[in-house]
Amino acid sequence: MRTRQPRTRPSRARSSGALSSRTRPLRATRFGVTASLVLVVLCATLVLAAAAPAAQADPTSVTCQLSAAGVQYGAVVTVSGQLTPGAAQAVTITLGAAVVATATSDAAGAYSADFVAHAGGDVIAVSGATQSAPVRLDVQPVLDVSHGAVAPFLKTRYVLAITPSGYAGEVGLSVRHRGAVVATLLARAHDGKATFDVPLSGIDAFDLAFSAAADGLLSARSLQTRVQVKWSRVAVGSHGPMVKGLLTALARLKVRVPGIGSSFSGQDGDALVAFQKAYGLSRSRVADHAVWRKLDGARLIRPRYKSPRVHVEVNKARQILMVVRNGVVYGYIPVSTGATGNTPEGSFSIRQKSPATSTFFGSATLTWVMGFIGNFAIHGYPEVPSYPASHGCIREPLWAANWTYSQSFVGERLYVYH
Repeated sequence: MRTRQPRTRPSRARSSGALSSRTRPLRATRFGVTASLVLVVLCATLVLAAAAPAAQADPTSVTCQLSAAGVQYGAVVTVSGQLTPGAAQAVTITLGAAVVATATSDAAGAYSADFVAHAGGDVIAVSGATQSAPVRLDVQPVLDVSHGAVAPFLKTRYVLAITPSGYAGEVGLSVRHRGAVVATLLARAHDGKATFDVPLSGIDAFDLAFSAAADGLLSARSLQTRVQVKWSRVAVGSHGPMVKGLLTALARLKVRVPGIGSSFSGQDGDALVAFQKAYGLSRSRVADHAVWRKLDGARLIRPRYKSPRVHVEVNKARQILMVVRNGVVYGYIPVSTGATGNTPEGSFSIRQKSPATSTFFGSATLTWVMGFIGNFAIHGYPEVPSYPASHGCIREPLWAANWTYSQSFVGERLYVYH
């Protein structure tokens, strides 16, 4: 019979000892891992701290300078300057309230940036919380001038093109000729243009000075240009703008012209010879350089008598008749007096007027007759040479006689002198 052996259990003390022997190494291992991780993290932090750049403070000063203080619209402007202390930092360029450029300074603190100028104002460089002193930039509009055909004593259309097209300021124009201001004009720009009709009353060089006023953020701008006004020979049969310019100049000087057109007729030749007589030029009926030069700057001829304020004068030396109104020459025409010098001289009055009458020297009929003494009269005649050729009366070209006749009245004073 088997005897059951009682089961034995390990003592608590032994059991506890066994557990302690297994767990102590484990605790030591966990502590070692934790310490190692702490060391790794610490080293990594130190490495990153060493690699990261130190935080930079704002510069204590920023300078700003421009490549030009004044430019035309659309030009490139360079802004440059220096940060102190020197360091690589961002720089912002402002003009008014707008940012126009950005840059990064080099290690020494120098920077540079470009922008296109569309408006004027104060330019400021900003880095961090530090900004430069403002530098003024003036931006002017771009001006370009063109013109039409040029002829002496005619108006020429000048167009001043302005960029930007939104410019709406006033534009003035001063015209100088032979050292004197001969015209001043003013126009308002519209759609990028200012238009002028410029009187070029003369020959040779004219200097034109345009001045565009400041408008909004654009500064004032001026532009000078010169034009050469050339002349050419004009005679009976000539055509073109030179003819129109010549007749315009004659009319300006109170020469009676049959009309102002582009064809030079025999009647226009009468008007030209009246001018040549009045100013002591060759009575050629041809506009040469001497005529054009005399027209350029010639002053109005003056009557010999101031009183009465309304009268007629015939100058036998010059062979012209002047209609005087308010003491100045209202108009004058060529005449031909007595071939022998027999046209009476003195102070007379218009005694009678007749649209047509027969002569005392044959059956010819005279037109637009104004008698002033005896058988002597002022009248129209088919031939009026540039020298004294009549029997004693005062001959007028037929086309001009009606004008004289309509200007005068019975009783009007007439002076005839040499």
